[in-house]
Amino acid sequence: MFKRIVYCSSQFKDDTKGVVAIQFSLALIVITLIIGISIDFGRMIKLKGQLVHAVDSAALAAGSALMDQRLTDQEIERLAEKYLSANVETEFLDGTYTPPEVSVNRVERRILIKTVGKLDTSFAGLMGIHKVNMPIVSETRFDQRDIELGIALDVTGSMYGSKLAALKSAANNLIDVLLSDSGQTNKVRIALAPYAASVNAGNFANTVASGWTRRHTCVHERAGANRFTDAEPRGPDKLGRRWYMSCPSVTVEPLSSNKNRMKSAINRYRASGATAGHLGLAWAWYMISPEWASVFPPDARPAAYNGANTMKAVVLMTDGVFNTRYERRNGDSSSQARSLCEKMKAKGVIVYSVAFRAPRSAQSLLRECSSGSNYYYTTNNSHELEEAFQKIAKRLNSLRLSK
Repeated sequence: MFKRIVYCSSQFKDDTKGVVAIQFSLALIVITLIIGISIDFGRMIKLKGQLVHAVDSAALAAGSALMDQRLTDQEIERLAEKYLSANVETEFLDGTYTPPEVSVNRVERRILIKTVGKLDTSFAGLMGIHKVNMPIVSETRFDQRDIELGIALDVTGSMYGSKLAALKSAANNLIDVLLSDSGQTNKVRIALAPYAASVNAGNFANTVASGWTRRHTCVHERAGANRFTDAEPRGPDKLGRRWYMSCPSVTVEPLSSNKNRMKSAINRYRASGATAGHLGLAWAWYMISPEWASVFPPDARPAAYNGANTMKAVVLMTDGVFNTRYERRNGDSSSQARSLCEKMKAKGVIVYSVAFRAPRSAQSLLRECSSGSNYYYTTNNSHELEEAFQKIAKRLNSLRLSK
């Protein structure tokens, strides 16, 4: 009997058929738990990404409203909350978030939005983690650099009527944004270069141009080695002038922060003549170029290039093909415009371009002239033109996410 008991005991000790099943069951539990926690982690990452996108969009929208200076702090806060809610509704959140805290700081020109994403876990609850909180913070700030902007505006015959009215409205609104009545901490100055068959240099004509008569203030491009540069207009680098030239009745306006003066000049625009777009572009550059500082009165003299505190930009707007030139050796008007754009961009000038119901060839030129696809706008009606100018004004103010 004793031998039989010993034998049975040894057989029980060596029997491992059930151990594999137990080990597999334990491993399956661990694997399931890891997969479950991974799913919770993925849900958490997705929720955070959705909320970050929604909060950033709300902050940018609120920042744009602050730049426009048309809403109160409370209205901007409600706008941010509305944008956040609208963005979240499209995301089908697998979680919730706390009511956003919106802070408007007009002195520092910033918007701060805070919220907390909340996720109820599934499998992580087995480890005692039932909820996950994710703080979300987004902040927009304005770049405080000074702005020098030259605007080349098409006042040719094809702009007659509703087109010119749309241009005046869009340009005035751009000025309203950049030269806000509530003031700004940075220095903003704007120069205007209306163009048609040529440019009317007004009181500056005798200083910058040589030619037929001192009473004739219409000027055209220069010849010579510096024809596509912003070299100071002296000697051989002076602009040209001819007796048979025609130009807009309104003159160029050098850099100024006088909002009423700028808007009054724009409201006097009349449409007539052909299209020497390269001349308007050149003058928009000349009036923000430090090389031309001696031409203009002290309060209109441009700052130096590459200054850390000054942004220089040009806006070129047209509704048609550039078709008028004077110095034939320089090439046609479009090719001259391309050369001017290339040279000014090389000096750090940002070039925005706006096509207003323009043909494809003009659109191609403007697209090439711009500082990139984000700086070119195609518009087909007055609403789109106004929207393009608004976007340019906001970009010049350099609204950016800082957190």
